[in-house]
Amino acid sequence: MTETLSIEDLNLLDAVVASTIEPVDPPAALRARILAAARDTPQNTRTVRENEGRWLRLVPGVTMKELSVDETRGTATLLMTFAPGAHLAGHDHHGPEDSFVISGSCRIGSTYLNKGDFHHADGGTHHGEIVSDDGCVLLLVIDRTDYMAA
Repeated sequence: MTETLSIEDLNLLDAVVASTIEPVDPPAALRARILAAARDTPQNTRTVRENEGRWLRLVPGVTMKELSVDETRGTATLLMTFAPGAHLAGHDHHGPEDSFVISGSCRIGSTYLNKGDFHHADGGTHHGEIVSDDGCVLLLVIDRTDYMAA
């Protein structure tokens, strides 16, 4: 299968699968540990470990993982990976997009970015294709509307 599922399709699939699973009560000792950990965790915090979350294939060689969605600020924070030679088509921005290169290098339009570089695109702008000749990992903070449209 080479077709990429949309976020809406994946959410629907998650809901269907979740509705078929019967809940099971955890053992009492495990339940107590979970509740104690929840009490010790500050409210409104979230940690996503490297091996957690779901990587979505956007196009061949480009994957994305959601880290958080902030309804109050209207933003989504994402990780995006590009395999060597991968590219993502140019696109328009409803809202602002901030990109930070964690590793590797890429081009956003005619702008070359290396590890540690930051790029900002204002809302209402268009930037050219994103290309990574050697592969890269990007941290993105984007407008929630743009994220939900992807």
